[in-house]
Amino acid sequence: MSKLCEALVQRFPRLTILQNPDLQPITVALRNLSGSQIKEWNMVMAGALIAAMPTLLIYILPGCYFIRGLLAGSVKG
Repeated sequence: MSKLCEALVQRFPRLTILQNPDLQPITVALRNLSGSQIKEWNMVMAGALIAAMPTLLIYILPGCYFIRGLLAGSVKG
Protein backbone atom coordinates (compact mmCIF):
# COMPACT_ATOMS: atom_id res chain seq x y z
CA MET A 1 0.00 0.00 0.00
CA SER A 2 2.84 2.37 0.77
CA LYS A 3 4.39 1.76 -2.65
CA LEU A 4 1.08 2.66 -4.29
CA CYS A 5 0.83 5.89 -2.31
CA GLU A 6 4.43 6.74 -3.11
CA ALA A 7 3.86 6.17 -6.83
CA LEU A 8 0.73 8.31 -6.81
CA VAL A 9 2.47 11.12 -4.94
CA GLN A 10 5.29 11.12 -7.48
CA ARG A 11 3.16 10.96 -10.64
CA PHE A 12 -0.04 12.78 -9.75
CA PRO A 13 1.37 16.34 -9.78
CA ARG A 14 3.11 15.67 -13.09
CA LEU A 15 -0.13 14.57 -14.69
CA THR A 16 -2.35 17.31 -13.27
CA ILE A 17 -0.15 20.40 -13.05
CA LEU A 18 1.75 20.03 -16.31
CA GLN A 19 -1.01 19.89 -18.91
CA ASN A 20 1.30 20.99 -21.72
CA PRO A 21 2.86 17.83 -23.26
CA ASP A 22 6.05 19.75 -24.07
CA LEU A 23 6.72 20.34 -20.36
CA GLN A 24 5.97 16.84 -19.09
CA PRO A 25 8.88 14.63 -18.03
CA ILE A 26 9.93 11.74 -20.21
CA THR A 27 8.39 9.17 -17.86
CA VAL A 28 4.92 10.63 -18.37
CA ALA A 29 5.49 10.77 -22.13
CA LEU A 30 6.49 7.09 -22.12
CA ARG A 31 3.37 6.24 -20.15
CA ASN A 32 1.26 8.13 -22.67
CA LEU A 33 2.77 6.10 -25.51
CA SER A 34 1.24 2.89 -24.22
CA GLY A 35 -2.51 2.80 -24.69
CA SER A 36 -5.07 1.19 -22.40
CA GLN A 37 -5.99 -1.66 -24.75
CA ILE A 38 -3.17 -1.97 -27.28
CA LYS A 39 0.49 -1.35 -26.59
CA GLU A 40 2.69 -0.56 -29.54
CA TRP A 41 5.86 -2.02 -28.12
CA ASN A 42 8.03 -0.69 -30.92
CA MET A 43 7.02 2.88 -30.03
CA VAL A 44 7.47 2.29 -26.29
CA MET A 45 10.92 0.72 -26.75
CA ALA A 46 12.03 3.48 -29.12
CA GLY A 47 10.92 6.08 -26.58
CA ALA A 48 12.71 4.26 -23.77
CA LEU A 49 15.91 4.13 -25.83
CA ILE A 50 15.70 7.85 -26.56
CA ALA A 51 15.05 8.53 -22.87
CA ALA A 52 18.07 6.44 -21.82
CA MET A 53 20.42 7.93 -24.43
CA PRO A 54 21.67 10.93 -22.38
CA THR A 55 22.51 8.70 -19.43
CA LEU A 56 24.30 6.21 -21.65
CA LEU A 57 26.33 8.96 -23.30
CA ILE A 58 27.34 10.39 -19.92
CA TYR A 59 28.71 7.00 -18.85
CA ILE A 60 30.22 5.86 -22.15
CA LEU A 61 32.00 8.97 -23.45
CA PRO A 62 33.98 9.89 -20.30
CA GLY A 63 34.49 6.18 -19.51
CA CYS A 64 37.74 6.00 -21.46
CA TYR A 65 39.12 8.92 -19.41
CA PHE A 66 38.09 7.19 -16.21
CA ILE A 67 39.85 3.96 -17.15
CA ARG A 68 42.91 5.87 -18.36
CA GLY A 69 43.06 7.64 -14.98
CA LEU A 70 42.78 4.36 -13.11
CA LEU A 71 45.59 2.82 -15.15
CA ALA A 72 47.81 5.88 -14.79
CA GLY A 73 47.41 5.84 -11.02
CA SER A 74 48.26 2.16 -10.72
CA VAL A 75 51.76 2.41 -12.21
CA LYS A 76 54.61 3.07 -9.79
CA GLY A 77 57.53 5.12 -10.75
